[in-house]
Amino acid sequence: MLLPKEEGNIINIRLYIKNGFRAYYDRYYHISDEGFCRWMRPDVPDEMKVMDIDGEWSVWKLIPSQVTEQDIQGLEKEFGLKFPQWYKVFISTYAHYFDHIPEQDLHNPLDNIRDMYNPSLCHLGYLPFCWDAEYGHIFCIDVNHLEDEESCAIYAIDHDILFNEGVDIQASLEYLYPNFNAYFDHTFLEIK
Repeated sequence: MLLPKEEGNIINIRLYIKNGFRAYYDRYYHISDEGFCRWMRPDVPDEMKVMDIDGEWSVWKLIPSQVTEQDIQGLEKEFGLKFPQWYKVFISTYAHYFDHIPEQDLHNPLDNIRDMYNPSLCHLGYLPFCWDAEYGHIFCIDVNHLEDEESCAIYAIDHDILFNEGVDIQASLEYLYPNFNAYFDHTFLEIK
């Protein structure tokens, strides 16, 4: 059972995200007659393995994250931005290999998140955090109004625009969700 979103303290946010990740994982956990599963991949660390499919591929499971508040503070410093509380909890709840957000493995959980860094977006106060399904658009959080996290909207931008000098990046942003909580609900809980 997920907690109501109105209860905004960190413990409730963590439980909400933990339950959402678990529900999403369970919804798509199915091993076909051919031995395929959405949650299989090569090179799964032993701690994350549910089962080996063959000599190379294994089904993985969610493992509690080892990401600390100090790790997140270091990442905020690298990006030059403060992160919304929902996003901090999101990147510090589970090690995972979900396919539409940066993977967070056990050994280097923030490396793929670090790879999302874009100086043009960060300079304008937009935190890039994932790609769309076709890897053509970057999703980012507007952290310019961080004091009211409910107003930190989610936008998408065509990544090709970021290579064009003189383009108005802010005019090129496409509004997606009012905040990270709404993005999470739509993506992981499939609430429309």
